Amino acid sequence: MDDCISELPDEILSCILTMLSIKDLLKTSVLSRRWFKLWGLRRDLYFDIHNVLGTEKELLQTGHLIDVTDVYSRTLKCVNLDLSPKEFIKRVDQFLNNFPGTAIDSFFVNFYFDCEQSNTIDQWISFAIAKGVERMDLLFLGKPYAKRTTQYKLYKFDFGLFSKTNASTLKHLCLENFLVCYPTNCDLTPFKHLRSLSLLNGKVDEIFIENLLSNCQLLEELSLVHCEFKSSVPKIISSSLCHLNVSNCYKVPPNNCFTSLKLMLVDCLKLTSLVCPGNDLSNLNINSHALKRINFCIDEYFDASALCETFPELEIMHLGIVSMGTPFLKIAQPLKHLTQLDCIYFSDITIEECGLMLILNILRASPHLQKLSIMIAYPYLFKNHKDIRDVEVFSHDEVKIIELGGCVGNWYEIEFVMNILKYAHNLEQIVLSPYWRDDDSLDWKSNPTWFQSGREKISEKLQGEEIIGREKLVLL
Repeated sequence: MDDCISELPDEILSCILTMLSIKDLLKTSVLSRRWFKLWGLRRDLYFDIHNVLGTEKELLQTGHLIDVTDVYSRTLKCVNLDLSPKEFIKRVDQFLNNFPGTAIDSFFVNFYFDCEQSNTIDQWISFAIAKGVERMDLLFLGKPYAKRTTQYKLYKFDFGLFSKTNASTLKHLCLENFLVCYPTNCDLTPFKHLRSLSLLNGKVDEIFIENLLSNCQLLEELSLVHCEFKSSVPKIISSSLCHLNVSNCYKVPPNNCFTSLKLMLVDCLKLTSLVCPGNDLSNLNINSHALKRINFCIDEYFDASALCETFPELEIMHLGIVSMGTPFLKIAQPLKHLTQLDCIYFSDITIEECGLMLILNILRASPHLQKLSIMIAYPYLFKNHKDIRDVEVFSHDEVKIIELGGCVGNWYEIEFVMNILKYAHNLEQIVLSPYWRDDDSLDWKSNPTWFQSGREKISEKLQGEEIIGREKLVLL
């Protein structure tokens, strides 16, 4: 068997080695000179707790994972900070010190680190730079087994490390749980080829972001998520930026009370995708007419229709509705290119007051919409059902799939279904489901009310109506 494996071409063996953990890969390096050479062909270096220290079962046996009870009396598995960081660093150092390769494409570290490991992290970054790395991901929250202490200092990203070489190969940079300060007299030339920058859960200097945008002429993607700024979200001005995500950024004043920061200026003529949930866009000065995809929230004081009319090329919209008066009720200009709409309601009171008429108004104004997904978070069953209304007659010939989540059998759900079946002539399926989730959560939830009476109420109401296309309705 060993002879058969040895007879395989170098390209195949090197692919096999990429599937091994760091622990097992180190063992192969002592088999022969050929295996040692093959080990050096690996161009993507990936270090996380499983790849370096073992499976969850092994981690529990060796004490690298321990059970911790949180404030909600839940038992969670967390990294043993008295043991794991030292062993993790030891094994990664062993790998890097013996790595025979001359070049790498990506360098990925996912482990719980802070300023105490600064010297080690700096050495790893210097190693990656020397190997001509193009993608670097440094995720220092250590998910999925993170354990944050009450007193700790973030690792400070040292931009000076990049100034020690004339080589400029970095194209993608992602940092999590870090501190980024704008360095004095720092040359940003090493970042001239940067294509994407993602900053998560860190403290960031807004001046640094603004200078980076003005100096990095190839930067296409920027993501600022859960970032703390000193005073404001930076002005986003770029001639190259295509994708922008600014979510849940904040500042911490002297009284340690979090204050949400809003996106105020976006001047990017090439921008095609904007994600800014939770931002108040009423004061946003935006110059991005090529936008094709947007994710944002509205409330009763915000004229969402006026905003969307400034994006004539808009194709996909993710809309969060927190509370609402009458936005979107009058849309002067049709959303001619909109093909997909994802909408989530965060208030049942909003639904009770206006039903789902808002969605039907958007549907009327979007003649080429093909898929419509609506989700009602925290659904509530209203006991007093209102009369089912017919909306103003309209016709839609493009929409194929409609999904309505968070259903419990309310009158406005029945009203919505009846009007959709009447006016969406080429509809293939409309799916009603009790399942819903928060906008940023992966966990689906459901309301038991649906299982008790929701299906029966909708079915009973529709039985008494002569509606063509009732067979297209699916009740999950």
